[in-house]
Amino acid sequence: MRKHDLKFKRRIVQDYQSGKGGYKMLAAKYGIAESMVRSWVSAYEHHGTAGLTRQRRRYTLEFKLEVLHRRAAENLSYRELGALYNIGNPHSITRWQQQYEQGNLRGASCSSSMDGPMSEIKNSPPQPPASDTVIQVDELLRENQRLR
Repeated sequence: MRKHDLKFKRRIVQDYQSGKGGYKMLAAKYGIAESMVRSWVSAYEHHGTAGLTRQRRRYTLEFKLEVLHRRAAENLSYRELGALYNIGNPHSITRWQQQYEQGNLRGASCSSSMDGPMSEIKNSPPQPPASDTVIQVDELLRENQRLR
């Protein structure tokens, strides 16, 4: 996968915002996927330049549950949630949803750092989610299903 620098992303976003083309035309012009253009424009609109920078973050359980709750409450796509919460890879949210459904969703103890080596992350014993939080989310998800 080719990585693009901030200057390149900003040029595409500026072209889009100044009306020099739509998602499809800019994607063809710059030789990238239309979904990338859409993602960068959305990230920039929600978070400015910070939305265009690549970030490696670990997310807390509470943060993950908030994202999943908002998805259920507002029927948002993973891409929309990624833009709203500045999550660089919306596929992460898909994994959180699957882990939640399987009952093994875990969170990091610190949401913004990658302090220790990866082996510490892999070898640390998983902590069970707070049962009352899981119950509340389950109740909200059921209520959402009922209201649809």
